[in-house]
Amino acid sequence: MAIDWLEQLEDRVREASERLRDLRQENGTLQERVRELEEQLAQGDGTRQDSEEWSREREEIRGRVESLARHLEGLLEE
Repeated sequence: MAIDWLEQLEDRVREASERLRDLRQENGTLQERVRELEEQLAQGDGTRQDSEEWSREREEIRGRVESLARHLEGLLEE
């Protein structure tokens, strides 16, 4: 009975060390992904295309919002 707390402590320490190992592995994977993305960004891979897509999308949204605003103004005038 007196040793039960020690067994529980051992289990908790074992679980914590497994979790730390998993987190270290995940951290390494994420660091590698960050490096890859930073390299892509530095090389400009797709950034111009992405920027153009964002501009087109923004203009489309702007046009739709302006159209809705005009429609609402028309409804308010009636």
